[in-house]
Amino acid sequence: MSAFSAEARRALLLQALPDLLPMASAYHAGWVVLQLLGVISGLASERAQMVRHLRALARTRPLSSACIAGSADCGLLSVLHEAFGEGVAALDVGIADRSPAPLALCRRYAGAMGFAVTPQECDLRAPPDPDAPGVDLVLAHSLLSFIAPHERAALIGQLAARLAPGGSLLLYQSVRAQHGAALLAYAPQQVERMVAASLAAQRTAALHLPLLGESALEGIVRAFCAAKTTHAVASGDELAAAARAAGLGAVRCAPLAARELAGHRSATPDSLYVKWMLQGQRMR
Repeated sequence: MSAFSAEARRALLLQALPDLLPMASAYHAGWVVLQLLGVISGLASERAQMVRHLRALARTRPLSSACIAGSADCGLLSVLHEAFGEGVAALDVGIADRSPAPLALCRRYAGAMGFAVTPQECDLRAPPDPDAPGVDLVLAHSLLSFIAPHERAALIGQLAARLAPGGSLLLYQSVRAQHGAALLAYAPQQVERMVAASLAAQRTAALHLPLLGESALEGIVRAFCAAKTTHAVASGDELAAAARAAGLGAVRCAPLAARELAGHRSATPDSLYVKWMLQGQRMR
């Protein structure tokens, strides 16, 4: 089985791009293109901290199954791969998302790296199959940003319902202090900056994407900006309270180390965010 490498993941995304673009998923296509151009970081700036958390969790309780809940691309799957190395092949890994685009990318990544995944196209706000076995880990990143505030607590409850007794929810989420707009969308000047940065990157030899002309690239970036409307999470206390309300115990909620996020290039407009980690365990 191939070991994780950032270069291999980038090569795979490049190879997948011709199949991804015709899927007409503006958010997912733009997310991949903007990462390839270096305009946004994706999970790169948080990866080391997430890998440490996963390895620490596995030391406290051996993991045999995991569910990735929501996935913009194959980034979370590659974090799981890096954390467990060859051991990821022994995990029963499911990917749950409502869009077929990231599921296809995850299937492609797993196949290229030599392990198996089970994709599930579903709405994570709906109750999981009561006959499905619970998993040892539910892993999510920025999922709550795409959920209306009044649905967040219920969603965390549905994620907790996917866990086996003793299983853990590990969720990473940007938190915005209680000021500014709760609904976040790109302003016109922010769209123009994103377009300009993308075109500048495309004109460099190191980042150039041969598949895309400048007009097509601009269209992809503008479509991404139009599609990316997110909801701000106001506090870590909100996350912890929702986890406890879902019946999770041993709840931890803490910001990621800012010094390790110094190079983060955000995809969120007017970003005033600090990334937090939420962890909780299903007690029974």
